[in-house]
Amino acid sequence: MTPPDHGGARPGAGRKPGSNAYGEPTTPVRIPVSQTPTVLAFLDAYRQETRASDPRALTSNPPPMPLTAYLSKVPAGFPSPAADYAEELDLNQHLILQGHAESTFILRASGHSMIGAGIFDGDELLVDRSLTPKEGSVVIAVVNGDLTVKRLTFRQGQPVLQAENPHFADRTFAEGEELSIWGVVTRVLHRV
Repeated sequence: MTPPDHGGARPGAGRKPGSNAYGEPTTPVRIPVSQTPTVLAFLDAYRQETRASDPRALTSNPPPMPLTAYLSKVPAGFPSPAADYAEELDLNQHLILQGHAESTFILRASGHSMIGAGIFDGDELLVDRSLTPKEGSVVIAVVNGDLTVKRLTFRQGQPVLQAENPHFADRTFAEGEELSIWGVVTRVLHRV
């Protein structure tokens, strides 16, 4: 009987290590069918986390966007149109630090690593590049050429980019890795 000419392990067959979407070797894992969407969403968030977003500059001379702001507190209702405490509110003045229009940009968050800080996938982040980052600031960092949003902390004098989701590891840096702080997040805008 002649041996089959197909099937079985062959040297050099299969995908090359590191050629997948994550750029690293993989291992087979068995998961319950009911958990497949959750695991796939997690992996997608992990893969997208380091993708760079193109910042969109805010114009330095924006047209006013008047809105009516009611100064009375309303726990769970809607203010009366006849309220005496109404005034016009310009969102540019409300959201951008005075004198910082030229250094303020909007970036869109991608992924789930900052949900503990109230930053969700698809949220828009107002980022001020003129602010000096401090311990605990939420920052846009450039890590080896890729943008990411994380909380800036220090351990033993070394910078650490801290995730706000227990499923994501904090980012520490080895010799030769590049880190620069692109800007400080001042506001988060998300749909309800």
